[in-house]
Amino acid sequence: MTPTRATTPTRTWLDAATFLPPVTGAAAIAERLLLLLHYGINWDNGWVGRRRELYWDHHLPDRVRVATYTGGADLDRWWSTVATDLESAPSTKEQRLELSVLLREESIPVLTLLRENTTALVLRTRIVAEAVQARRSTTATLTSPRRQK
Repeated sequence: MTPTRATTPTRTWLDAATFLPPVTGAAAIAERLLLLLHYGINWDNGWVGRRRELYWDHHLPDRVRVATYTGGADLDRWWSTVATDLESAPSTKEQRLELSVLLREESIPVLTLLRENTTALVLRTRIVAEAVQARRSTTATLTSPRRQK
């Protein structure tokens, strides 16, 4: 079963950033892969969690770009390389399903964008992650028992 646009984990995250203009084609695939990569990182016990201050500007873009050169010409190898480097793995069945679908997409256009447009794609990923965090914070504040008097 192919996940529908409305039910994928990345669609849920992207819905938090509706102000961000949508991308299509290979750019959308690259964006969704980066979101799955970001949300799969072991923030509590992995090395990336101990180096958060350099994550967005150095660790993520550097490893994404390098993996496009060392991972060969297919998305499977790219994912294996970058996910291993960043200690990332999908944490839910839905994330695994979406990743399995994305990794079957045509590799060369996606890898080219990941290599040549790394900064823009990482910025979009960061914007979405910040929007998701803001939404979660707002939801937590609104539903906090202390706020209900």
